[in-house]
Amino acid sequence: MLAILPIASLILLILINSKIFQLKREALLGALMCWGIIVTVLTEVLSLVRGFNVIFLTLSWLIVTAGITFFLWKAYGPRLLKTAPKQWLSPYPFIDLPVTLKLSTIGMALALLAIGATAVLAAPNHSDSMEYHLSRIMHWMQNGSVAHYPSHNIFQLYQNPWSEFAIAHLQILSHSDRLSNTVQWISMIGSMLGVSLIAKELGAKRNGQILAAIFAGTMPMAILQGSSTNNDHVVTLWIVCFVYFALVTMRQGLKPLLLVCLGTSLGLAILTKGTAYIYAFPFCIWLLLWGIKNLGLRMVKPMVGLLAIAIAINAGHYLRNFGLFGTPLGSPGDETGAAFGLTYLISNVVRNLALHADIVRNLHLDSVITPTTGLTEKAITIFHNIIGIDVSEPLITSAKETRFYVPSISFNEDKAGNPLHLLIILASSGLLLINGRLQQRRQLFLYWLTTTATFLLFCQLLTWSTSRCRLHLPIFVLFAALVGTVIGNALNRRVANILGIFLVLLSFQWVLSNDIRPLTGENNIFAASRPSQYFTSQPVLEEIYTNAANEINNQSCANIGMVFENISFEYPYWLLLDAPRRSLRLQHVGVDNESAPLETSRRYGQFEPCLVMKTVSRNQDAPLETELQIEEQQYREIWQQSNQRGKSIKSVQLFAMN
Repeated sequence: MLAILPIASLILLILINSKIFQLKREALLGALMCWGIIVTVLTEVLSLVRGFNVIFLTLSWLIVTAGITFFLWKAYGPRLLKTAPKQWLSPYPFIDLPVTLKLSTIGMALALLAIGATAVLAAPNHSDSMEYHLSRIMHWMQNGSVAHYPSHNIFQLYQNPWSEFAIAHLQILSHSDRLSNTVQWISMIGSMLGVSLIAKELGAKRNGQILAAIFAGTMPMAILQGSSTNNDHVVTLWIVCFVYFALVTMRQGLKPLLLVCLGTSLGLAILTKGTAYIYAFPFCIWLLLWGIKNLGLRMVKPMVGLLAIAIAINAGHYLRNFGLFGTPLGSPGDETGAAFGLTYLISNVVRNLALHADIVRNLHLDSVITPTTGLTEKAITIFHNIIGIDVSEPLITSAKETRFYVPSISFNEDKAGNPLHLLIILASSGLLLINGRLQQRRQLFLYWLTTTATFLLFCQLLTWSTSRCRLHLPIFVLFAALVGTVIGNALNRRVANILGIFLVLLSFQWVLSNDIRPLTGENNIFAASRPSQYFTSQPVLEEIYTNAANEINNQSCANIGMVFENISFEYPYWLLLDAPRRSLRLQHVGVDNESAPLETSRRYGQFEPCLVMKTVSRNQDAPLETELQIEEQQYREIWQQSNQRGKSIKSVQLFAMN
């Protein structure tokens, strides 16, 4: 299995970094950043020569793995074989833990193993992955490059791509998507280790560091995303790395190694997700103010170096976006707020916090206490009447959800709130403010202030919707360090340790009952076939997609054009048609967005489809077209099938040349 090459490289990088950093956790973060850079460089360089394929990728990883191995052997020789097992596999750190910490650590390890098993055994099936995360990877594999291509869904083009870079490497080398979900899982573990290091920097003792990691790993949203192909855990990992090395820099002073770590983690965070600008900005300001205070003008050169590293990492993506959209950031989205000011900020803060309000169901108290979501919604509505703003103000509410409501507890990774964890964050914040005897209280307060500023900036810039829960993940994880430090230092040690056990026990309901990748229940991942799992979020499409693929396979056509209308559920087509392969090419045609010029470009303009597959989502009274024109060529319908759910009809049509 060729996918062992990047995995082996990561392990070797951990060994190298263990000789550079003092702590094993630091070595893991350092290795992940090195691996992230290697993935980025290989992807960009191979794409320049259209060599992003299994042959060149295998050769590249062979060279990388051999080079790292040679360096390790020349630098450390046989000594490494003797010391590494003792350093990494010693049981004594665990043996020394109190019983309560042993229990919580074992429980957390079991939960992580279950999430990892889900990641490997379950098919990737989140709706965003079906629409653009994984679909763009199939186009890259077919084109041998991550260059932009004509697409009906421009999310496939301008969205920050590092997570998909990593998935693409594993998918190309393993010839399957079995390892696709593991990028998020590894990132989840890395974030937990990283946030425990942040807690250490803030003055947490051993039990506080463990509590910080457990807090980060037991959030419902963290668990549900840990086995998906989304990118929120990945951006969280890089943001955690950036914040940790920023804190180390403020303690040790600017050093070349720390500067490289800061630039690398910031660059990878931005390359992973656009919201990284929001998450990182307040911490950049904190670091800048520290530098001005302690270094004065000497801070300019290191800051320029830091930004240069971050920009260099993103250079390829920036240039591709600039070439197509005229801006490095790509197409402006419709999820940014259109109104600013204190009143709007207060509204969004209250409404975003309300996404995590269902504490009664979170604690399974709904049999004795009436859930408070309805009461909370009424209270928030009254509050908005008082401050003089509509609770569903369109200027700061996503067009996807025009009415504000307080969601109940969820097992869906788009809408799962973290009510208990929010309550603990608020309690820890209160303890920080009233307890004057906490160690490093000033540093803790500045960290709390900066993390809170990150949340406020998030609320100011983005519209409200229930799916914002997913984007709250990095902020909650950053607060985990505060929770571990404050509770670990301010309360009795046993209280903190028992809290960890309680969080782990409560978390297993989300570990086992993921809405779209459940380990238990009637439709668990062991009972459902893998092809069916891809359609878990859109079951109405399974029959018509399968039948359309069978019809295409019965035709002697090598070039299939794809048209999507009011729907972007693309990835299953590639699997059903066993594409990309030498005898079959899929390409979007009839595109009418910013990527339309690419359809007639030198690279893609030679494509002439003999069949066009049109996928449509429409109202029941909207007719289907029976003819289609692509450029100068006319096509007529030869096959069609529809399925209806409610008032919406999903249809697939096949058109052949006249």
